[in-house]
Amino acid sequence: MSIFKSIFTTIVNIFSKQFYFLASIASFLGLFIVFVKESWAVYVALSFFCLILITFTSYLVYALFKILEIRGTDHENRSSFVKYETLDGNIITYETYKLIQSKKPILTEMEYSFKWTGTHLPKITSDLQDVVNIVDEQDVTKYDKALLKFRKPIYYNQNCVVHFKAELDDVDKKSLPHVETRVLNEIDIVHYRIILKHKPLEYNQNAILQKCKINSNVSSSFEKIREIPFDTLTKSYEYHLLNPEIGYYYRISWER
Repeated sequence: MSIFKSIFTTIVNIFSKQFYFLASIASFLGLFIVFVKESWAVYVALSFFCLILITFTSYLVYALFKILEIRGTDHENRSSFVKYETLDGNIITYETYKLIQSKKPILTEMEYSFKWTGTHLPKITSDLQDVVNIVDEQDVTKYDKALLKFRKPIYYNQNCVVHFKAELDDVDKKSLPHVETRVLNEIDIVHYRIILKHKPLEYNQNAILQKCKINSNVSSSFEKIREIPFDTLTKSYEYHLLNPEIGYYYRISWER
């Protein structure tokens, strides 16, 4: 029932505004025809009815096209919050919150791509979705994937917050000290927060923000964009990446 209710609400929202004007004209025309008994009045009424029918059909086709339109992706990212945190340099918590907008009639799951450069497999969880499958590519040049299932369907153009959390074991210090984001579609902001509580009091090195073109694999050729200062009070890096260019990897790296 909720699906039909959503479709009905969408159709009402699409058509109601467009027909306010036509409905007003139809009311006046109907009142006029009541008092006019000429045959031409019937033709006017019939013509107007045909006009409304054509208009309604055109908007219906347009609405169905917009709802069922085939896109390269089933959703669009609106904003992302990325947090990397470690208290001792050995155990790391990496999590993201993404605000997405569905671009399919009904969206029930989402594939989340990630890449952990350490040797131990991460523990993947989510506070908002159910993790139903994890694909380990076993290839350092490719992204791994986690399939997140929504606890209730997301309908066309509805917004939803997606949560991804990875608990990482880096006791052997094999992972690379960076966070990386792929920008495949337009996004307003990516907020990075990198918390390194294990750093000594005298640590004050800048992190480096870099980018490189996306290709079929994880690229390693990055160009420097800017340096990000280390906040010695909170022992963290924080940066807001605004309107990043589409088709790039963005990486923030720091000294181990």
